[in-house]
Amino acid sequence: MNFGVEIKGLGSASPSKIVCNEDLEQFLETSSEWIKTRTGISERRVCDPSKQENGLSLSLEAAKKALGNFAPEKIDLIIVATSTPDFLYPSTACRLQEALKAKNAVAFDLSAACSGFVFGLVNAAQFLQNGTYKNALIVGVDIHSRFLDWTDRSTSILFGDAAGAVFIERSDSEKNQLLAFNLRSDGSGGDDLSLKCVGGEYQAGKIEKPLEAVFMNGKKIYSFAIKTIPDLIAEVAHSAKISTDEIDYLICHQANQRILDSIAEKLNWPKEKCLSNISKYGNTSAASIPLAWDEFAETLPKECTLALAGFGAGLTWGSVIWKWKAF
Repeated sequence: MNFGVEIKGLGSASPSKIVCNEDLEQFLETSSEWIKTRTGISERRVCDPSKQENGLSLSLEAAKKALGNFAPEKIDLIIVATSTPDFLYPSTACRLQEALKAKNAVAFDLSAACSGFVFGLVNAAQFLQNGTYKNALIVGVDIHSRFLDWTDRSTSILFGDAAGAVFIERSDSEKNQLLAFNLRSDGSGGDDLSLKCVGGEYQAGKIEKPLEAVFMNGKKIYSFAIKTIPDLIAEVAHSAKISTDEIDYLICHQANQRILDSIAEKLNWPKEKCLSNISKYGNTSAASIPLAWDEFAETLPKECTLALAGFGAGLTWGSVIWKWKAF
């Protein structure tokens, strides 16, 4: 028997420290106007270790908001999408399970970079729709501030830290809100956006500890996004038996405002149809879609059709058509 899936809660969290473009002017050869014009970003949030802000603390805050009054011990599944965990192991999901006291939940991390939340949402939905579990908590969280070369203008101006969470439950098939999806990967483009492992390497009787940071070929990633995402949205809309014009809003990965504007143009949409909060948060990777979803939820019509779309390192990209109903 096939079941449906419904959203029951949204939540998000961001650090207290705000880094404005003007702050970056102090040590980068750039200007606030240059950053704003090319990216749409005015500020980003960065974790403050002195306040014990990290991936787990943001995930916990976002998760609690998404769960509302739901008892943690009744959670069946926790998936955390992250490429910048506080620990390589144990997983952030297991640490979140303990912090929530969700003792009966299966918990694991998923790594698909900026596409991670879409991949996590689809994976969780499959467990619910095939009857394995009754509910699932999906968290997207990334703390890129620890892995940036802050002297590299091509990356340090882009990224911010945040977490976003969605709580979904199994439903009758006629109440199903996940109308269609498509996930894609192409490892041949992996070198265009990467974060190498930080660690020691044994060489000639000594331990070398290289420090690696985020690398991005901005032009290739830009071209990749504006080429693949409009086509994928159109394909997924077709699978959902609707036209792209019937999509009310797109909640896309918040990588660059120019990318969002180009996607809208290719789909013949007004720019306002692509919801954007990148100006305040920058690129928060796996957190960006649930962060925006939570922020705009109260302004959405009580019922509407959403497209979610993520793209990022891997290369990975994916899209979902979701029938939104206010809860």
